Amino acid sequence: MKCSMCIHTSKTKKIINKNGKVFCIDCLNFLKYPPNFELMKKEVEEILHNLKRSGGKYHCILAFSGGKDSVLALKLLKERFKLNPLCVMVDNNYISNEAIENALKITKYYEVDLMILNRDYTDLFEDAIKRGESPCRRCSKLILREVWRVAKMLNMKYIITGHELPFGHSAIRKMKEGVEMIRLLAPYKITEEEKYKMLKNLPWKKPNLGGYTTNCLVLGVALERFYEKYGFSFEVDRVATLVRFGLLSKEKAEEVLKKPNIPEEVYEELRRRGLNI
Repeated sequence: MKCSMCIHTSKTKKIINKNGKVFCIDCLNFLKYPPNFELMKKEVEEILHNLKRSGGKYHCILAFSGGKDSVLALKLLKERFKLNPLCVMVDNNYISNEAIENALKITKYYEVDLMILNRDYTDLFEDAIKRGESPCRRCSKLILREVWRVAKMLNMKYIITGHELPFGHSAIRKMKEGVEMIRLLAPYKITEEEKYKMLKNLPWKKPNLGGYTTNCLVLGVALERFYEKYGFSFEVDRVATLVRFGLLSKEKAEEVLKKPNIPEEVYEELRRRGLNI
């Protein structure tokens, strides 16, 4: 059975027949409790406008990967809100060379500072790939912990990220010890096509990495192994939410969720960096 609203099937989510139409449980919850994006936008913009009036060298921290979403977040911070963030990249040893090059060019273009923290998540990625599981949640948690440490060190209250989906009904979440995280793209409902148009005139080039990523060397391989084990993508929840929010068409979503074709040079680069696959 297929959800009539998103791309979930009975293989990936509980499907319910309601008044002659079939919906996944997530779509039913969405219809019952729809997010108020205008309220999210108001909350986020109030904080950012107040930051503009604050002193200090940096107004906020931007978690920066060199991928399209964090680059778009930087564009909004600089051009729309006139803020000066400190961009913090956590290079987990598997950020692509193209993404790092993009990060250097974009931060130079906007005349903002870039801090790169060198870490090595090889053990995490090897473990996830061998088990055919997603490494993303664990990786993201470690990266945000590093960015949070920088925020605390510099006494910064806000960490901005380029995440496109909200925390349920808010784009803001409290972290530890007074730090708050803002998912900047969430209130604006920017489609994939619109994102690439907004980046068109910037010194940013989309890398060919396999999978739904513009910065990570590991994601495509992890998706491939997960697909071989379960027969679907671990990105299905996130992609289904994009469809539900009108940010991605069903046709494009189905394309995104296919088993990825990983360029051989990505495998070679992963082995060169020490990943045992």
